[in-house]
Amino acid sequence: MCWHGTYKKVKVINPDQSENVVAVDACIADEIQLLNKNRIITLGCCCGHGKAGQIVEYKNAFGNWKTYHSPPITLIKEESVEKSKKAGYKPYPYHYVDGKQNGVWQMQLKTGCVTFQECEEWHRLNEIDN
Repeated sequence: MCWHGTYKKVKVINPDQSENVVAVDACIADEIQLLNKNRIITLGCCCGHGKAGQIVEYKNAFGNWKTYHSPPITLIKEESVEKSKKAGYKPYPYHYVDGKQNGVWQMQLKTGCVTFQECEEWHRLNEIDN
């Protein structure tokens, strides 16, 4: 898990995206790169920055919301669901706040850290200043 702003460039295969190299949270970048190399189309991802399980409140056009921070996750295209299952992941539908699913699925990643302490340890092991 890494702090906001600690990124690594990853080559992605999403044909609907204007860029084929994107910045990804450094602690999950190798896994995201491997998913794309294995033809699993990623749409976005977040390591969670050590906040998994913490309560977060936000407001948008649909109202006020209270939820929790996710552990490291990625969004994938529906056409990649079977490939991701074969790779040992357990994808499940991603629903937007308007209730639509739009062929987007999500899955928890195998890398990245869940807690603040794991973030600190990742930075220490990778010799990255906090």
